[in-house]
Amino acid sequence: MTPSPGLFALTRRRFATPRSAAIVIVVLTAFAAFVIAAAPRALVGVVRAEVSHQISGMAASSRDLTGDFLGLPMLGDAGAGDDIVGEWDAGGALAFGDLGAGLAAVRDDFDPALRELTGTAEFAVYGEPFLVVPEEQPADDPFSVVQLLSEPDATAHVEVVEGQWPRDWSVDEDVLEIALSADAAQTMGWPVGQERGVPAPGSSPTDGVWDEDFPVLRLAAVVEAIDPDDDRWTHLPTALTATVFDDGNSRPRATAAAWVSPLSRLALDMIDSPRMVVWYPVDGAGAQREDPAELLAALRAATSSSVAVEASGETRVRFASEVQDVLATALSRANSASSILAVAAVGPLAVSVALVVLAATLVIRRRRTDLALMSARGAPLARLRGLLLAEGLILGVPAAALATAAGVALTPNDAGPLPTLLAVLVGVVPAVALAMTLRPALLERGRSDLDSPVRSRAARILGVIVVIVAAAAVAQLLVRGIGRGTESIDPLVVVAPLLATVAVALVVVRLHPLPIAAALRVSRRGRGVVGLVGAARNLRDSAAGTTAVLAMLVAVAVAVFSSVVLATVDRGAVVAAQRDVGADIRLSGPYFDPDTIERMRGTDGVSDAVGILAGDYLGVQGPDGSASVQIMVTEADRLADIQRGMVGAFPVGAITPESDPIEVVMSTELGADVGTEGVTLAGTPVEVTATLDRLLGISTSTSIIVMDEVDYTALTTRGFFPRSVYVDIDADADPQVVAASLDEVVGAPHSTALLEESTAEIQASPAVTALRFVLFAALVIAVGLSVVALLLVAGVSQESRSRAVALLRTLGLDRRRARGIVAWEFVPLGITALVGGVLLGVVLPLLVVGSIDLRPFTGGGGQPSLAVDPLLSGILIAAVVVALALAVVGGVLSARTTSMAAVLRTEED
Repeated sequence: MTPSPGLFALTRRRFATPRSAAIVIVVLTAFAAFVIAAAPRALVGVVRAEVSHQISGMAASSRDLTGDFLGLPMLGDAGAGDDIVGEWDAGGALAFGDLGAGLAAVRDDFDPALRELTGTAEFAVYGEPFLVVPEEQPADDPFSVVQLLSEPDATAHVEVVEGQWPRDWSVDEDVLEIALSADAAQTMGWPVGQERGVPAPGSSPTDGVWDEDFPVLRLAAVVEAIDPDDDRWTHLPTALTATVFDDGNSRPRATAAAWVSPLSRLALDMIDSPRMVVWYPVDGAGAQREDPAELLAALRAATSSSVAVEASGETRVRFASEVQDVLATALSRANSASSILAVAAVGPLAVSVALVVLAATLVIRRRRTDLALMSARGAPLARLRGLLLAEGLILGVPAAALATAAGVALTPNDAGPLPTLLAVLVGVVPAVALAMTLRPALLERGRSDLDSPVRSRAARILGVIVVIVAAAAVAQLLVRGIGRGTESIDPLVVVAPLLATVAVALVVVRLHPLPIAAALRVSRRGRGVVGLVGAARNLRDSAAGTTAVLAMLVAVAVAVFSSVVLATVDRGAVVAAQRDVGADIRLSGPYFDPDTIERMRGTDGVSDAVGILAGDYLGVQGPDGSASVQIMVTEADRLADIQRGMVGAFPVGAITPESDPIEVVMSTELGADVGTEGVTLAGTPVEVTATLDRLLGISTSTSIIVMDEVDYTALTTRGFFPRSVYVDIDADADPQVVAASLDEVVGAPHSTALLEESTAEIQASPAVTALRFVLFAALVIAVGLSVVALLLVAGVSQESRSRAVALLRTLGLDRRRARGIVAWEFVPLGITALVGGVLLGVVLPLLVVGSIDLRPFTGGGGQPSLAVDPLLSGILIAAVVVALALAVVGGVLSARTTSMAAVLRTEED
């Protein structure tokens, strides 16, 4: 029989159904293509955004490319043009013109990736600090310590609020005019026009006798910054404010920079030893436009050796920037995120492909009669497969192309042509799935639910190979341990979890029928029909079994993996914030006296407060060695109560004040070096009652000893004037409000750190945000794919299920037992998916925590331990259970709509 036009008409009409399967194929193909096209490009954007975020968050003094050197370079203006000195102060070009030209030439030699981020060089000259006193020093005024400062364009950054800008000075003049910031002048009690001099050798500062070898300083002007928030002031820390040092034992000293004109600075070179600081401002936000790897290479080149900064080449400077370390950390964080996201993304992609295959099975099942008829009319198997292949291309290629275009349009960063090419090729998957699902046995007359399962020898061999390779990859990953932060993705940390997923899924798929077969053997010895028919149908109708189990298992595993990693990263951020802050609120700055700390305790919302003093370095002698270590002093009981519940908190009851011998807590690192038994501190025997890795909230050396303030005072005869205070707040208190109240109590300049803000800052980075978003999206998508898998299973087995239930209903089967038979079709699948998926979902985070450095996500410190979010886990299990229940209800309803007469007529035929 030869083909006829009727065959093509039948093909055109019949291949439009079932529409639900076609829609699933189109949607899943588009989803896979979009992810493959967009994910790599989005990750490039995440890496760049993370780098920009980390650099922008740095203090300018750490971020900018900075160098300094003693003395002054060869000065002059021979090489400086108007583009450099056009807005400088009078005399600035003569003093620093050549230096400005040399620094501009250095910037021109930077790699383009770095040159685009750096601004015009800025510099200033600082003299050594020295004491100056008036003729009569009021008893309540601090001593004044000044550093003579000069900049080429000082008047562009400050404005005179009183007096006149200092005039030029020469060595034959007795009086040198200076300018102070308003804050410094007020702190020092120095009015405009007053003169002060350097105390004469051998005289007391309060005698008013001046050294004639130094010029007298006259305050000519009081200035204020035009922009106090300008980053430049971080390079000139004593310019706008006076730093007051008060140890409680002598008159306080206030230190501040005093501006002099550029030409005055040249003349002063013979009097003090100036230090020049030079910096190129770095634009952190602009880093998002540059390739991070190229920027890191450019920074390394710019900081690897010294460069000449003036024409003669005699003055050379080596620049440095902490951006280099931050950039390496940011790249490590971003690439760790990429590794985790790759593990999370591969699962949904694999499930999507499996569901496309399952949808193709549904298409073939629904068209079995039509395909068999076409085969009977002379259509060979190759031609039928060709028709299915063409239909698959029509369904898949346009969807993949449109999804790829959308993915490229929504993610502007370039990740190369390979992801785009792979995304388009995903459109071929439906065609291959439809063509390969059609087997000769399906074209023969028979029952679909009695088809013999395919037991391909090649498939079994391939499965064994996958399991062996997965075991080797996982073993290699475990033996290697946590990888050091790298600047690129380690393929092993992606391949090993992927292979482990496939291997476990294959094993679970093989084990899935065993308990069902055991249940069938038990049911055969009983009298009930539900277990017997349900187990028998589950084993016989295997067309959807393997693919469905694989899809649901991986979907549940991805959901569990996402929930565990999300909880782990969130918990790690909290632990990192606790390690950095040490309490709900930490205040640092001036010396806090007991009265101030007591007023803090009386502030509304404050539960308790305790001071921390970084004390003297004392000699410690132990059985294994000796060392000089810093003593951390506090009220031990209060500190333990404030840190209660934190990871690494100070142990409760570790120190009893005024014990004999003195009780101390030693850091673990120090204990390993000197031992913990028979220890003496400053020659006095002490008892080490506990060890801890570090003292939370303190960034000093990890080799420390902690002791109570009573014992410290008795041992050293020194007072307790802490520079940090830990504050514990009430559970219902607002940290921001309490912090503002504490600021009013302190009054003096200080810094405040909040545990809540520190946690939010860690979680606000683009890498962490992307990680949280994608993991949560993967969780939701995985649950959704589980529901789709159940619906496809219901569709694939609908014909045989409806036939069986309808026939049994003619024999008197009631609705309750009908629901039981349908439940047998789905419940074992759900149980296998839940058990195997949860097992695999827990194993994958173990591999991630054991192989990927998660410390960049948690602010440094140690590798975070696994954490479980009960809410997410409960929602996951509930979603799968609800999907199973809906599938059972749908199966029963579909069976009830099947006509018994139609079933009986079909069986008769």
